Amino acid sequence: MIKQRLLGALCAVPLLLACWTPANASTTLAVADGNVNFLFGELGTAQLAMFDDGDFGGTALNIPLPSIVGISGPVTSGNYIATNELLDSISLTANPWFVLGVSTDGGSSWIQDSGVTNVGGNALRVVFQLGPGSAGSVLAVDVNVQTIPVPAAVWLFGSGLLGLAGFAHRKKVKSGKKGSVPF
Repeated sequence: MIKQRLLGALCAVPLLLACWTPANASTTLAVADGNVNFLFGELGTAQLAMFDDGDFGGTALNIPLPSIVGISGPVTSGNYIATNELLDSISLTANPWFVLGVSTDGGSSWIQDSGVTNVGGNALRVVFQLGPGSAGSVLAVDVNVQTIPVPAAVWLFGSGLLGLAGFAHRKKVKSGKKGSVPF
């Protein structure tokens, strides 16, 4: 009995760690037609940049406002490339998904968005908290909020919980009447 509980606890810890994600993750965006148009920004002196969806704060593609960022993809497989009007580019790994960030200190640290609002069609207003009581936003057109499928870790965690429930039920049946048959 102690072995079963210990085994259950040891199995649950990695599953919980695999399911953990940071609570302040940026909104993942996807290009709608090959170009993302950044038409208007209320960011003051803050610098706007694009990052691969899995690399926020890593390699940045600076986006002057207004501007157009082209995103081209692989014919069969590989990475997508995002290129700004200055011909600087970054690689978007395996899909055309990206996140936006702003920096108020010249790129030393990056602020994630605090949410998006659809303003019609494929136009989104992306909002950033620039400081206490200070917000800024940028208008991006030809972009969609990317819905990300439920990760496999969540399904694995759920099946682990069902397994633990099955063990508990089996134990309950065994400790019941003498004539009961376990599953």
